[in-house]
This record gives sequence, C-alpha cells and structure tokens, in this order.
Amino acid sequence: MTTTTTTPEEDTRAPSSEAYLARMPLEVLTRITYFVRTPDLGNARLTCRWLESALFHSFAYEFFRKKQFMLYGPSLQVLVDISKHPGLSPYLKHVIIGADQILEPHRIQPRHDDTKLLNWHLAYADQRTLLASGRARDMLVEAFKNLSNLETVDLRDFHSPSRTRDGDAGWTSYGFNTLSETTGVKHFTGQPRVGEEDYPTLLFTLITHALAAAKARPKGIEVVIRENWAVRDHGFLVPPYLEPDFLPVLAGLKKLHLVLDADLATHRDMEIQYLLFKKFLALTPNLTWLRVNFERSISHYGGKEALLKWLASSLRPGTWSSPGLINADPSRLPPPVEFDHLEQLDIGQLDVSANTLYRLFNKFSSTLKAISLRRVKIQQSSDQQTFDKDDAEQNPWIKFLRSLKKESFPHLRELSLSLLSAEVSSTTSGATLHYPVVGFVSPDEAENRKGTSATGYQNLVELARAIGARTYTGLKLETFLSNPAADIATPGKHITGVPLPGQSDDESDFDSSDDDDEGLSDDDGSAADD
Repeated sequence: MTTTTTTPEEDTRAPSSEAYLARMPLEVLTRITYFVRTPDLGNARLTCRWLESALFHSFAYEFFRKKQFMLYGPSLQVLVDISKHPGLSPYLKHVIIGADQILEPHRIQPRHDDTKLLNWHLAYADQRTLLASGRARDMLVEAFKNLSNLETVDLRDFHSPSRTRDGDAGWTSYGFNTLSETTGVKHFTGQPRVGEEDYPTLLFTLITHALAAAKARPKGIEVVIRENWAVRDHGFLVPPYLEPDFLPVLAGLKKLHLVLDADLATHRDMEIQYLLFKKFLALTPNLTWLRVNFERSISHYGGKEALLKWLASSLRPGTWSSPGLINADPSRLPPPVEFDHLEQLDIGQLDVSANTLYRLFNKFSSTLKAISLRRVKIQQSSDQQTFDKDDAEQNPWIKFLRSLKKESFPHLRELSLSLLSAEVSSTTSGATLHYPVVGFVSPDEAENRKGTSATGYQNLVELARAIGARTYTGLKLETFLSNPAADIATPGKHITGVPLPGQSDDESDFDSSDDDDEGLSDDDGSAADD
C-alpha cells in the first residue's frame, strides 16, 4: 500500500458548509487559536483536515521556525526527523543546541526511586556515547544537510522564557521536560564545576564541524552563555586538512556572536592567547554583525585588551596598527581582519582603556550602524595629581562618547549602553577616581537639566534613580552624543588614595595637548603588552 503525504498547499478540499469555524476569515481563526493552550491547539488541528491545513502555517511558524535541542539521542533524532519532514523542514531556520549536560549519576542528589535513578544512568550513558562514538556529529550533519532554509545555529546554556502560550512555560530543549519527569532531575546546567568548563567548547566544535561536513551555509553562528563559562581558544581550530569544507561556511557568515574564555595555559604569552580565534575570525570577512563577550574573570594579564588592540589594528596605509604587528610572525600573530561590511559591533564584559575602545570603533566608523557596550569598564591612567569627582569632564566615558559624533560615524543609527563603569588612576599621586556605576538619568530629569553639564548623583542612596541601560536612536542619539554629560548619572563615585602634599593639579593625559589625530591620547596607560 502506498502512503502519500499531503501538504497544506495540496489540500484544497472545501469544508462542510455547516462548519462554523470554516466560515471565519483565516485571520480571525488564527487570532482565536493564538490564545489557546498548546494541547487545545493540537486538538483543534485534529478536528478535520481542512482546519489542520488552515492552521498549519501559523502552527509551524510558532513551533518549528526556531527550535532548541540537546545532546541526547531522542532529542537529536527529532531534529533529524523534522529535517526530513516535507512540510516542517522548510520552516526550521534557527537551530539551537542547548548545553544541557547530563552529569555522572553520583553527582546528583540521591534518588530514592530506583527507576528514576536507572533512567538517569541510561541518559548519562546515552550522552557520553553520542560524543565518544561520533554519532552526535553524524546526526547533526544529516539534519543540517536536509535543512535547506537554515539561517542560524546557536549554542546556549539556558531555556528561553519568551514563550507566551501556556502561561509561564518556557522554550526548553526538546526532550528536557520528559527527561526531567522520568529522572526526577530538574536542572542539568548551571555554574560549571572544575573539569566541566570545556563542555561549551566541545559543543561549539561539534556544531562548526557538522556545518562544514554538511556543506551548510547558515548566515549566523551564535554563542549565548549566561553562566560563567565560555568557548576556549582550542574550539576555534580549523585544521588545514578541513579548510576546503570550512572556508565556504565561514566566508558566508553575516553574523557571529561569541563568548570568549582566557586560556590559562597560554595567557602569559600575549601573542599566543586567542591565536586560533584570530585565525578563525580571519576566515569570516563578510560579517555585518560581530559580538564579542568575555567570560567573567579576575585575570589581570591584559589578554582581552591585547585582543581588542589586534582587532582595532589595520595594515592599510594611513591607519593605526598595534606596535610590532607589521613585522610579526603570522604563525603567532595573524594579520588583523578588516571587515569592510561590518554594520554592528557589540563588546561586553571586560576592562579596557578608552583609547583602545575608540580605535576599535573608529576602524569601522565608515560602515557601523549600531554599537553596543555592556559591562564594560574603562580603566584610564592620568598624570593629574588630584581629581574633582564633581567635574563630569573627568569621567572618561564622556570624551569617548563625544568621539562617536556624526562627522566621524556617518551611518551610526543606534547606540546601546548598559552596566558601564570607569576608573581613572593618577600615575604620580596614587589617587584613583572610581565610577562604580555609569548610568543614565530618567528622561524627566534629563529634560530638567536643559542641556547643562551634569555632575551626576552624589551618593549610593540615589542609585535607584540612575538607569543602568539605555538605547539611543535617531535624533535622540545625535543629541546625546553632542552632550553626553547631560544624560550620564554616576552614583557612588569616589576617590581613593592620598595625593602627595604641595602638588598642583595638572591636565589629565586623557585631555592632553598631544592627543593624536583620533581625538584620544596615544598613551592609554594600559597594562597590556602591545
């Protein structure tokens, strides 16, 4: 007996004239079913073939356009099955691989239910076997080959709460809820313990190699990690023998979002640190959106700043380049990437000098349309002896933001700032001016200031009045960049260190007369090695 699959487009049979729902306009029917719970939506689709066909597009778009899976046999098998389905496969454009890690049975709380303990043991064995045997890669390759409309693949360690249907239900990795019920374990991911930090790196390697083997051509690869782990440098290795498969994949990327880790084995060698990432990035010349976040760390070796200096460098005539880069050994320090089409650059979770930050964005000023800075702390050195914490101009963020003026960034349309801070240290007196919070006043207060320079808030009691994040667009962006001090709030700013007696104030090197043509001082006072 031959079985045929009917797609919604092929089913043209009209419903009975007595079918009340069938007489409704499709828009009204779709709106009604938007508010029902998932089981009820499923039951509605089962009532008749016409109704199933009428609701298929909205159903497939909601549930299959973007879907999350985990490294677990039943979950990956569903991904493969969807990729083979003639009706659903074209809808799946965004595949998420969740970092749901099934830990060793002895690492979880004791289970009094022997059946649940056995289920967890089997699930753990399944995940380890998928990795050790290469079967996980094979299944991803098969799925990626079949998904003709695949646009984005991302790796994340959380479940999205953005699901509006079914109340407080979220979008979890497929198979997660069933596994939780059958094992009694509710949380698979979380703050990584010693020895687990490599799991996201393993998954990133698995994803990129599967894409290369499948000859897939996604437009974006994203790593979105909320806990304190990241992709280590060895995860970016592109072996020479695999370059023919990798190069078309990376060259076709328009969007690359990453969370980088500091490799503790090589962090003292600034050239080697992030070496494989730099080579990986050099293979993505057509990016229009780059996001680089860093793992939260107390490291003071300057590797993050050294990486940004490399990214800010250019070997083109008349451009700035980090000292030593021009004659560097490319096997240890690759030439910087140019990114002629970059429209959005997001940087997050690091301490950096204002000059490095400026040079980075200035390099791409002719094409940038959007900038995002999150959890960035400007660390600046100054030859000034003492500081006046009520002088807004001493806040290094003020001058940096002014440098983003329209004349220098003609296409900039959006600026997103959140959770900023700053620290300015005197190189002679030992005094340090701290800005633990660089936030934003409320719109009403900004209006009351009438464009006058602001001194910010004076104590932590007023912290609640400062808004930690703000996005500027259009005319508001232009107004803000012309006078950022009017919007900036700095609750809790204070000075530590005792200035030497009898010494007078000098101008900060941040405002010195020997500023270079870029508008900021050449001496950025960074502890990082060039």
